[in-house]
Parts: sequence; C-alpha cells; structure tokens
Amino acid sequence: MPIVRAGPHLFYFAHVPKCGGSAIEAYLAARFGRIALLDTRHHARTADKRWSRTSPQHISLDVCERLFPEGFFDHSFAVVRHPVARLVSAYYFQREIEQLPLARAGFSEWLETLPEMMENDPFVFDNHTRPMVDLVPAEAKVFYLEHGLDALVPWFDAITGRKDAPRALRPINERKSRKASGAKVVPSEHDLKLIEQLYAADFARFGYAPDTKAPTAPPPHLTSEFISERDAELARAGRPGTWLREKLTRAMR
Repeated sequence: MPIVRAGPHLFYFAHVPKCGGSAIEAYLAARFGRIALLDTRHHARTADKRWSRTSPQHISLDVCERLFPEGFFDHSFAVVRHPVARLVSAYYFQREIEQLPLARAGFSEWLETLPEMMENDPFVFDNHTRPMVDLVPAEAKVFYLEHGLDALVPWFDAITGRKDAPRALRPINERKSRKASGAKVVPSEHDLKLIEQLYAADFARFGYAPDTKAPTAPPPHLTSEFISERDAELARAGRPGTWLREKLTRAMR
C-alpha cells in the first residue's frame, strides 16, 4: 500500500499486482519524492526476516482497514486489469521469475491448483492472484490498464493544482522487455470458465466481460496540451544515457 504526500494531500495507492504498479511507483517517487510503505526488497529477505505475510505494497484491503482509520487518506486510487490477462501475467511471473515447478508444468495445471492454494493461504504468491476487490477500496479512483497510465498525470495535476514533472509514465518490468521463456499461454474454454468463477466479483465490480478484452468503462479524455507534454517527455527519455541515469537514481533512493 504505497503512501505518498503531495503538499497537504495524502495519497494511498492500492497496488494491484500485475497492473503496472512498478511504473506507477517510479512515477510517484519521481514526482513527489520518497514513498512510504514500499519495500522492493521484501522477498530478498528470508521468510524469518520478513515482518509481514506479503510485501507492504501488496497489502490487502482488510489489513489496511485494520491499520488505518476511516478517512485517514485524502485520496486513494488503483489501476485494474482484465482478470484473465492479469492472471496470465501472474502465471508468467511464477514460471519465469519465481520458477516454480508447478508453473513450469503448464498454465492449466497451475490454474487447477489455484482455488485450493488461495483457500489455504489468502496471501499466496504475494497477493499476485488475490481478487482485485480484496485490494481496492470502494472509494478509490479506478484507472484501467487497458486505457494506459497516462490519465494518472492530469488527475494528480487537478488535485494538487500543479503540473510537476514528469509528464509521462514509462513501463517497468514488462515481460517483453526481459527474456521471456516457455510457450505463450492461450487459456482454454475450461480455463476461462474457472477464471470467471474465481474472479466473478472482479468482473462485476470493474466492468469486464470474460469474452471481451476491454472494460465497459470508456477511456479517459486526454487534452492535446497534455499529449504534447507527454510526447516531449517520452522523447527526452529516449535519449542515450537517460535510462541508465534514472535506474541509478532509483537504486540510490
């Protein structure tokens, strides 16, 4: 549950795993400074050295509500994603990064075991497979990954009354940016039915349909002025050395 302060405003980012969270956290740090309740080294520690069941950025809503009184945050927001695409992304992570033997056996085999694993341990896989409704507050401003992350920038502008840099969010941890391994996942009809059952509340609350990739919510309107600012920012980011400098900056925070 990353928390960031922007002047008098306290923001709670309900980080839904596999929904662009790392890119958003990098943007928040670049725009507003250091982020609270964010530990990117949580899983580098052995289990006996960790203070929580999950990394703090992946905290579930019920835990958050126990720790923070109602009305503590001025604003909360989240980015959500189609449940099928999100689960496939979580599977790739378990197969290619965590390298779990069961995940290497195949998506359908892994999926079949998921209901029991989630029943036995709600925090399994660092909440990567936790339903989004368990993570996103009812009052949170919801953005959709399918629409891109650009709309976050003018949203912060409107609340803070400032147009601070950076003016664009750039992807981090995209699968295509690292060496992908194994076959591409194409969920079967049986897989889709199981996902629909497991994540029925997500489909209903966030306006997704199992057989449609885009959400029912319309894409946000972006002004031509903002688009120009965004494109200029991305052009600067593409210059030689920019990526390395920013990576070193993040590492030293």
